[in-house]
Parts: sequence; C-alpha cells; structure tokens
Amino acid sequence: MRKPRRGRMLPALLLALVLTLSSAGAVTVYGYQEGLAKAEENGLWGFADAAGNLAVPIQYQSVLDFTLGTARVQTGNKLGLIRQDGTYLLEPVYDTLEDLGYGLYLAQQGDAWGVVSMLAFSDGEGGTTQELYPIQYDAVRKGEMDGLEVLILSQDGVETVVPLSSLPQRMVEKGVPSAQFPLIKGRLPSFSDVGPRDWFSVWVDIAYNLGLMEGVGGGRFGPNQTLTVAEALKLAAFLESQATGDTFHLQAVTGSPWYRASVAYCEAKGILAPGEFDDFERPITRAEMARIFAATSLARSLPERNSLSRVRASVPDVGPGDYAAEAIYSLYAKGILTGIDGSLTFRPEDSLTRAEAAAIVSRLARAEQRVDLW
Repeated sequence: MRKPRRGRMLPALLLALVLTLSSAGAVTVYGYQEGLAKAEENGLWGFADAAGNLAVPIQYQSVLDFTLGTARVQTGNKLGLIRQDGTYLLEPVYDTLEDLGYGLYLAQQGDAWGVVSMLAFSDGEGGTTQELYPIQYDAVRKGEMDGLEVLILSQDGVETVVPLSSLPQRMVEKGVPSAQFPLIKGRLPSFSDVGPRDWFSVWVDIAYNLGLMEGVGGGRFGPNQTLTVAEALKLAAFLESQATGDTFHLQAVTGSPWYRASVAYCEAKGILAPGEFDDFERPITRAEMARIFAATSLARSLPERNSLSRVRASVPDVGPGDYAAEAIYSLYAKGILTGIDGSLTFRPEDSLTRAEAAAIVSRLARAEQRVDLW
C-alpha cells in the first residue's frame, strides 16, 4: 500500500483569526471544534480553548481537529493520538494512522502494518498491548466485498479478510476497555443549541455517538434543560444493558408512562430500590444522579484512578454520612466526576443539566475520557 504524504493535515482554505493568547504570543487560531481550536505559531501547532488560552502547547508539526474527544498529531515526522488535555493515547511512533472507527486505527511503522486500539488491553502474557492486529503485515487496506466494508490484511502473499463490522466483537473478546461502547466513525450530531466553542460540545458528540442521548426535538439538544429522575433512570438502564450485553437498550420504548420499562429494569438490576422515588418527572438532584449511576455494574467494575481517601478529604461540600456520599466519592475516584470548579465542589442538592449528564455518561462509557484529578 502506498505510503500517504505527510502533509499539514489541514484544509487549504480556512478562515483564520489572530489572537494574543495569555500563555503565548500572537498565534493564528483556526475554527473551533469540540471546544478547542487549532493554534499555530511559527509553523508549529497546538490547541486553544474558548477563552483564548493554550489548552495543548504549541509543539506539533501538524494537527487535525478534535473529533469525539481525540485528535491526531504529528511530531518528529511521526503520528500519534492525544485527548483534550494533551495526554497521548497513542504515542507518536506511526508513519500512518488512519481512523477506522470503534476507537481503532490502521497503523504503519516502516514497512509493517497492523491495527491499533486507542486503549491498551491485556496481551495475555502479563503485559499490555494496543495492537488488535499486530504490526507485522506487509499491507493492510480497507476494501469492499459483497457490499460490506472489510479490512484486507496481507502477509507473505496470503490475504485475510475481516469485516469492519466484526471489529467491536473482537475488541470485546480481547478485553479492550469500553469495547461495549464503540465509537462510530461519522456519527456526529448537528444541534442548533450546541456550538463548537461550548464546553459541553465534546460530551454531546460522544453521548450522541454512542446512542446514549438524543436531542429534545426541533434540532435542539437542550443542554441547559434539567434532567428528570425518569431520564436519569433511562440513561442508567441503557448503560447497564449495553455494558452487560443484554438487549434492553435496543428495544423500542413502549408502555405508559414512557419510563415504566426503565424503572422496572433498574429495579430488576438492583440499581433502584422499589419505592425509592415517588415522582419520576421532577428534576433529579446531582446526589441522586450519583447514587443511581454508581449502582450500575459498569460503574462498580471501574478501577479507581484517583485516591479514594484523598477524594473523601477534598470534596468540600460532601461529608461522611451525607446522602449518597460514598457513591459520589466513588465516581470522583474513578474519574467520572470532576466537580464544578477547581476545588472539586459538587453541589449535591442542585439539579443536573443535560449537558452535565452527557459528560458523566460519556466518561462512564469511554475509558479514555476519565479524569485524573491530581
């Protein structure tokens, strides 16, 4: 397969805006996407946030826009993948890195080709790997066969054909984190009330891409609308169903009221106690949301990435013995909750917006989006 040219990976015609960023001199800032914009200075690239601050330092030879919370970057003539805080998900060691969807990339190193995952998984020998198909093939290319998109892996004159649609199941079998919630290439929303500079645009994109949240009608997402108890239970039911591999999240919503099936499902799965709520149509509080989501088997299975004891000592407005305190602490410890400010303030009695819910379910579903607090 012919090696692609290492161009600047940017459209030739862009409307540029020159800003003075607080952490750098004058740079050229290109259009925003998912809350960040490409920023260029002296031929190198980084990313600026909506406030005009450098969110990712200017250091790359070229970059692509962020899509579903990740961006491809080039440094040292090699390609890698970063998330929005600049952390590498795929180190810059590749000559080719082509998005296949599902969180997978067609990768080339020298003359060898393979398929890599943005998330590491067990190699079966006590270590980890990111190679779903090892980088050892003479060529890997996308094609079409009998109307299906396929991968064709060639080695020593022998071709192996793999339907692209089979890759999520292979990821599940290999134990790739978040394999039950594969990112679908090309499935992005276009809501009139979600702008490319909004802090929540990345979370709306991910939650919509995963089929966890839809709009409220009229081409709107309703980011500032409050989430109801019923809507939170539906989200919890869908997360539980998809994570455990049953079919509830694929079934059409039937019955009256519309949330009856989700309530019954959550009760059957032990997420909700019978009689726990007497009004499902009122706004849910942030503490109640944490109680419900933390009870899902998905949340319970997640590893801690932040010290639980430090979380308990750091969240200023949640104390031991408070309603849902341990659930709240656990979601901070697992990188799901970050609080509303730099002090980790939670505001347990406040209502929850749809934008906030999108952020929470996105982090629950996708491991690469979970947060290190310190």
